[in-house]
Amino acid sequence: MFCKSPPQRPHAGWFQGEVSRTSRPMSAEAADVGVILVDYRSDPQLSTALSALADDASGRTLRVIVVQNSPTATPPASPTGLAVEWIRSEENLGFGRAVNLARARLSTPYLWVLNPDVQPAPSALGILCDYLDAHPNIGIVAPKLLNADGRLQFSVRTFYDLPTLLLRRTPLGRCFPNHPRLRRHLMSDWDHADIREVDWALGACLLIRSAAVPVEVFDPRFFLYFEDVDLCLRLKKAGWPTIYHPQATVRHLHRQASRRNPLSRAGWEHICSGIRFIVKHRGLGCPPSGSIRPESSP
Repeated sequence: MFCKSPPQRPHAGWFQGEVSRTSRPMSAEAADVGVILVDYRSDPQLSTALSALADDASGRTLRVIVVQNSPTATPPASPTGLAVEWIRSEENLGFGRAVNLARARLSTPYLWVLNPDVQPAPSALGILCDYLDAHPNIGIVAPKLLNADGRLQFSVRTFYDLPTLLLRRTPLGRCFPNHPRLRRHLMSDWDHADIREVDWALGACLLIRSAAVPVEVFDPRFFLYFEDVDLCLRLKKAGWPTIYHPQATVRHLHRQASRRNPLSRAGWEHICSGIRFIVKHRGLGCPPSGSIRPESSP
């Protein structure tokens, strides 16, 4: 295949350093939620994400780990009251492998995987944790994502079929931006006001039950993109559904680098990950979306 899979072993030059000047990192035994963020080239939005975590009102104890996928990254100062553990790589491992590295250090019941460009509302984590507490059969719960201007972001979607994939990842989508298949895939005719099971959710903000991913969160063969689709599909097949919960809100400054410039590194990785996904699942491999249904109770 012309898309080379990324190497599977972490670089030898890993080190961990405590940067928080306010308190010691929460021990694995004491924490309720392991928070994982992946930073690349000192994302300027990371400080805002960490400040949002410091404002968390869930009452849960957090163990926050930031993996920096760049040897030149400079950790920002941690917000007052938030202890952060930093892991720096001498190479860019990709999103999935970086998340897995942090996951290996966590023994918390829940894992909160966040992009550095998200700003969770203070109540968001408590709502998501309460839902997983009350529904032990659920593997993932995803919040309502909002754009920077507060408008709804279509962050939960149906699994791909071939026409949808062509409309989403080729110029055909620009010719048919309101095609019924696209609207069904993006679930854009739904008001996103009720709790319901969905096929998959964007990996920008996911609360995951650790028991559903005992070893790794993401398949490390996906360097960037499609790792969230693959995760939700694998868990769905294993009996761990994904739930959308609109009462938990998170601001997401979605950059969509691969869509803005298909010839960029991000655009190339999107294509490669799509091919890996098809090869792995021997086709798109996705069950029909008829199983998507509203939740009868929160």
